[in-house]
Amino acid sequence: MHENPRPVILVVDDDASLRELLKLQLAAEGYDVRLADDAIVAGRALMQDPADVMVVDVALPYIDGIDFVAALKADMTLPEVPVVFITGNAAVVDRARALRAPCLKKPFSVLQLLETVRRELAARPPRRRARLDSLSPGT
Repeated sequence: MHENPRPVILVVDDDASLRELLKLQLAAEGYDVRLADDAIVAGRALMQDPADVMVVDVALPYIDGIDFVAALKADMTLPEVPVVFITGNAAVVDRARALRAPCLKKPFSVLQLLETVRRELAARPPRRRARLDSLSPGT
């Protein structure tokens, strides 16, 4: 793992176009954006270099985003990473919120996503906050 002065956002979505769009939007705000197309790739990425926030689609192949995040939270060997769920299915919003994570319904605005990511960064556990306190997105 290397020290990175910018907050790391891991975007997990099987839609390549949406992944790239989110990467562009988040990178424009100064975030270091990593991409994964499913939970398996995301899990491997987190073990190598934990993210500061994850943006996770609920509808992923192999294991859905909610079950993936629940498994991460149950694994005490991994650091806790704040999550922002995204979904096109309004029926799963309550299920996502049961994990105490915000859930944005598609289509969502860029401003809504950025504000939610900023809020999750501000609320992250103190051990992650230390490396980022002096930074702000866009610098």
